[in-house]
Amino acid sequence: MSHVSLSGYEYYVLFIDDHSKRTWIYFLKMKSEVFKQFQEFRALVETQTGPKIKYLRSDNGGEYTLGEFVDYCVEVGIRREFIVPYNPQQNGVAKRKNRSIVGAAKAMLHDQGFPLFLWAEACNTTVYLQNRSLHRALGHMTPEEAFSRKKPDIGHLCIFGCITYSYIPKEKRTKLEPTAEKGIFVGYSETSKAFRIYIPA
Repeated sequence: MSHVSLSGYEYYVLFIDDHSKRTWIYFLKMKSEVFKQFQEFRALVETQTGPKIKYLRSDNGGEYTLGEFVDYCVEVGIRREFIVPYNPQQNGVAKRKNRSIVGAAKAMLHDQGFPLFLWAEACNTTVYLQNRSLHRALGHMTPEEAFSRKKPDIGHLCIFGCITYSYIPKEKRTKLEPTAEKGIFVGYSETSKAFRIYIPA
């Protein structure tokens, strides 16, 4: 991305399960972190589902062709498929997904008049929502349901950019200080029952 995010990220990498269309997004400060994020992704999905990753399709970017990445895939039995240079249509699923994420994130930021350093929050929210939205290739099913075999709960969804008030525990304030802090809703947490809130101050 042309702007550094609030947390200092400049790039992201997507991993898409070809069967369920479920997408994972990881944010990076350097492209060389792709290998580490793939290891984390592999451990996560193989532990959750049982079956092992058998194929990995990517472009010929240096981050995917590093010796350690290639050696790792050989070691764990993952077959690599590289698209032919200058033929992005061979990896059309990833290209279309990338376009839809950036387009939605751009619309969310500009609709709310937010600073562009919130791009990572907008991209993360887009992926979260797309995983919980019906997908044409899956019929009447969401990618999350196709992957986990459980219907996702959507009762907690909020409008990106809505005003929030976060409760301040009494241990962290005096009697005269406010009991809540005003913020802006910018996303969801995948690791806890929490929202991501941006507090401009």
